[in-house]
Amino acid sequence: MAELCGRQVTEVEVVGDAEHAGSVQSLRFAEEHPSEHDPGIPTAPLERRLLCTAAGMVAESMVSGRRGWDESCEDLDQAVRLAMQVVGDCERVIPFLEVVRDHTEDLLERNWPAVETLAGALMDCGRMSGEEVRRLLTPLLPQ
Repeated sequence: MAELCGRQVTEVEVVGDAEHAGSVQSLRFAEEHPSEHDPGIPTAPLERRLLCTAAGMVAESMVSGRRGWDESCEDLDQAVRLAMQVVGDCERVIPFLEVVRDHTEDLLERNWPAVETLAGALMDCGRMSGEEVRRLLTPLLPQ
């Protein structure tokens, strides 16, 4: 999702530790313009960051078949904070996150071959640099 949203990934790992299953390290969004290739990618950096934050949780739910949010997940805490910045009202956060989840799921489904390819490569090596990720995903993502 980070690559789709224009974030410059610096490192991805699935090695993790006692508290985390893995992580994605990235720099700021490289561009502040709408995606020329996918009008479904929001233009606002905060909204793109929210998609990136939700992507891991949504991908896990897609694989497991579990539809709800994992309330103990650190990413959910971050997603709630970001959503609050977008909607500005506690009562609107959950409905907004449902829309974000559906949008994230749609984007992941349309790019699932890239998700599977990256997951397979990470299972083999545990950690990849941003350059390795881009080399792997460039042929699979919209240009």
